[in-house]
Amino acid sequence: MPPRAERSRRRLVGGALVGGLALLAAIPAYLAVAPGWRSLALRGAAALLVAIGCTRALRWARGAREPEPVSLLDAPPARAVPAAVDERVLGLWDDVRFGARSRRYFDMILWPRLAALAGDPLPRPAPRRGLGRRGPSLAALERVIAEIERRP
Repeated sequence: MPPRAERSRRRLVGGALVGGLALLAAIPAYLAVAPGWRSLALRGAAALLVAIGCTRALRWARGAREPEPVSLLDAPPARAVPAAVDERVLGLWDDVRFGARSRRYFDMILWPRLAALAGDPLPRPAPRRGLGRRGPSLAALERVIAEIERRP
């Protein structure tokens, strides 16, 4: 669809063209009407022009009153629904997942936090076999967390 300014220029040119053609058609029609009916024909043509103008004015007023519908692309983003679970629990869950995936994350982030929670020295879980970059298994992390929960 062409931009709004280009559409209004096209409309203006089209309206002028239609108006000019209507004027050219009205002159012979006016001359063809009997002299006694000419005033009535002029009043009828004027009433038609006023009706068209009023219709356009009403459309313009309604368009100014009602906002244009917002495109889905222009609409503001929907509000984020707050999580049903506390953010701290989600953060801890992420720490455990990332600790199982990355040995470096486990050694630098998760293990110091677990050791601080335990207070007393805690047995460190054995590293996984195979790929050297992976952290301890989830079962090993579960045993460490269960040990921390058993402590007073």
